[in-house]
Amino acid sequence: MMKLPKLMFLTALLVALVAFTGCGAPAAAPSTGEQSGDSAAQAPADEQATIKWFLRWDQNRVDNVAKPLIERFQEEHPNVTVELENIGSSADYYTKLQTTVAGGTAPDVFYPATHIAYALASKGAILPIDDYIARDNIDLSQYEPAVLDLYTIDGKVYCLPLDRAALVVFYNKKMFDEAGVAYPQEGWTWDDFLATAQALTKDFDGDGQIDQFGVDQFRDYWPMVVWSNTGHGLFDDIRHPTKFLGNEPEVINSIQWVADLMLKYQVMPTDEQRADISDLFAAQKAAMQVVGHWRIPLYLGTEGLEFDFAPLPIGKFGEPVNRADGSCFAISAQTKYPDIAWEFVKFLAAPGAEGVNMLLNLNVMTPALEEFQQDERFLNPESLPGSNKAAFLAGKEHLFTMYDPIHPMYAAFDAAWKQELGEVWIGAATAEEAMARLSQQVEEMLANLQDYE
Repeated sequence: MMKLPKLMFLTALLVALVAFTGCGAPAAAPSTGEQSGDSAAQAPADEQATIKWFLRWDQNRVDNVAKPLIERFQEEHPNVTVELENIGSSADYYTKLQTTVAGGTAPDVFYPATHIAYALASKGAILPIDDYIARDNIDLSQYEPAVLDLYTIDGKVYCLPLDRAALVVFYNKKMFDEAGVAYPQEGWTWDDFLATAQALTKDFDGDGQIDQFGVDQFRDYWPMVVWSNTGHGLFDDIRHPTKFLGNEPEVINSIQWVADLMLKYQVMPTDEQRADISDLFAAQKAAMQVVGHWRIPLYLGTEGLEFDFAPLPIGKFGEPVNRADGSCFAISAQTKYPDIAWEFVKFLAAPGAEGVNMLLNLNVMTPALEEFQQDERFLNPESLPGSNKAAFLAGKEHLFTMYDPIHPMYAAFDAAWKQELGEVWIGAATAEEAMARLSQQVEEMLANLQDYE
């Protein structure tokens, strides 16, 4: 019988991507040092080139940022054509990226999430950019350190981060007012969060069915509760994991607490209670929502929805925590035009970049560049007067990645925990039972770590 890690290796998308990467067409040699500097100085002026930019943005960002950016870049580099291909679905995006990398036709510039970037970089599919950074005096200290670190392997930087997926608690001000519940304040705890959710969960007509939930479902963010209660992630080392920490009592208690929000306290909807409503907060059937910056445009477009932001509650760790991971702009190691691709990546995500500058106007991200985190358009946007945008910056001292570990075994681990915790979310198993089974699987993964590399 095939060993479990190998089975997961074959079935998980990311691992398959890495496997294909290893046997794909030979990649173009990365530009290095002085050579890349010389060619970069000449290429934009002398060389006609077409580069492909592969994105997974919504149409709002494509129309209002991507297309204008291309026009602007091409005006400055008239000999360069940037061909945009956008696939809004992440699953379809990564499937196509897998195919093109394997076939030796990878796009010149693409947009991977943290763990995908790490897996591709570790297999040589992404061009390291240290020489370009040094040549152009890119000030890396302007990036949030914990964010930049996720895109660094063995001291080499592989892409420029654009954002981090910071989480906050969105809350419906009208529902709070009607229930006579005080708005959340900085320093609130998970106990406060539960009490608030209970006060906002309502059966208005007394038919025994909940009409308004305290909080919409956020169970897939359960690692966030673990961080805030333990001060650590799920593995001892996100790059070279040797020990799984998921069987610690406080980790198990944190997962059970998330499940109990549905099963015991009934302040968070089950799948059945959510029915076919994709976002109960937008539907104004949940008073709070734990999610990131990317959801703001949807809520701004919802008639009658007045909302603000609160920082994540504090757990037993005693300090605010938050997410570090997001996405970056990477250059394919297969590109024929590494220098031009670098010019474009720099245009998109370097300190002072036009790309980040334009994205600020859309209210869709928490920038990785600290200079833009302090921009008035981020902290005090015209579309959200008086709102607490600073909540997105809470927890900067303790940032974690949801892709834990970012080692290529993540895809197998992701599939395993979703299967085991799926039983917890419906009450078919306790967190202790599920984590015991998961721990056995993870031990086997760790013992066969080379299968994923």
